[in-house]
Amino acid sequence: MTKKNIKKEFIDAQIAAFSQNSRQNELLIRHQKIISLICKYVPVDATILDIGCYDGVILKALEKKGYQHLYGIDFSETSKKSFAKTSIHFAQCDVEQEAIPFNKKFDLVIFTDVLEHFFSPQSVLFELKKKLAPDAKIIFSVPNAGWFLNGFLLSFLPSKLFLSTAFGPWGHTYQFTFYQASKMAGNLKFKLIELTGTKMDNYAFKTGFKKAAYDVFSTMQYLPALAYPQIFSAHIFGVFQNTSAQLTKKAHFELGE
Repeated sequence: MTKKNIKKEFIDAQIAAFSQNSRQNELLIRHQKIISLICKYVPVDATILDIGCYDGVILKALEKKGYQHLYGIDFSETSKKSFAKTSIHFAQCDVEQEAIPFNKKFDLVIFTDVLEHFFSPQSVLFELKKKLAPDAKIIFSVPNAGWFLNGFLLSFLPSKLFLSTAFGPWGHTYQFTFYQASKMAGNLKFKLIELTGTKMDNYAFKTGFKKAAYDVFSTMQYLPALAYPQIFSAHIFGVFQNTSAQLTKKAHFELGE
């Protein structure tokens, strides 16, 4: 009898539900932010791996910008078809349980709203060190559990938690704050290059008054998010850099110390 993979079934269902409410290959604000960080820190001849690449929207955008050594892995069956007419190398893989199937050292690894889905993000990043070139970058985005609106929704409007990027029904198993992202970098001896925020994506409402109200709120939120991202940015965007520092086995897990 074939063993059911509940995690895989859940992720596939989430992707199907999200896809119904978004346009294929649409660059969201957080995608654009990730791409801007890549262009800022990573040269076009870099070897790049996108973990949890889904339909490859970021990799395809990088390909158009002249990046050529592009690799993607994803857990979902849906992702396979997205790379048929590209030069992007793709493999299906669950990085929490399987080794990365490319025999490469990577100059950049991307996680766009992926780390929060892992049972132990620190363990994944610990194992990833083996695949990083010296001075390689990790560029990522994660929802900010410390965003001021999350506390309001949790306390007074729990029925509206679908609006929260951190606590909505997205299958998150880990909650990040700016402090926690910085602490994880230190635990794994990464050099912290940048932690920042940006404007909110509006993927909850597509038309009508709710969309207009959300867009106004998003515009008002933007400048505070740049000035005080720990409080006012719904997302965390980070850049870690690999170092030659050796890790002990203790760093494989975050032990709450």
